[in-house]
Amino acid sequence: MANRRMYLDKSEITVLIPGKKKVEDVHLSSGQITRIQFDKCTERMLLVIPQQSEKITIVSSKRANPIVMTKGQNKAFFEQYKTELAQYAKEYNVTFTDNTK
Repeated sequence: MANRRMYLDKSEITVLIPGKKKVEDVHLSSGQITRIQFDKCTERMLLVIPQQSEKITIVSSKRANPIVMTKGQNKAFFEQYKTELAQYAKEYNVTFTDNTK
């Protein structure tokens, strides 16, 4: 069963980023988030077959690299993440772009 990797609180986003040896948890407040963006992308399934997919990118001042989450990484909750992040960006005046439409 799939587990959530992103949790939205009243003014904070918590993202669980799986690594090779441990899971890193990143806490971002609304003031640290620069931009939230949804894009279309090509994702390889089984390392061979390219498929059209979507990705979420969260750019913050706290991290050097943006947080990128593709649909294949957490398919069960991906649409829920998108609706929650769109509402979060609107509520806390974070720059938001949806390039999937």
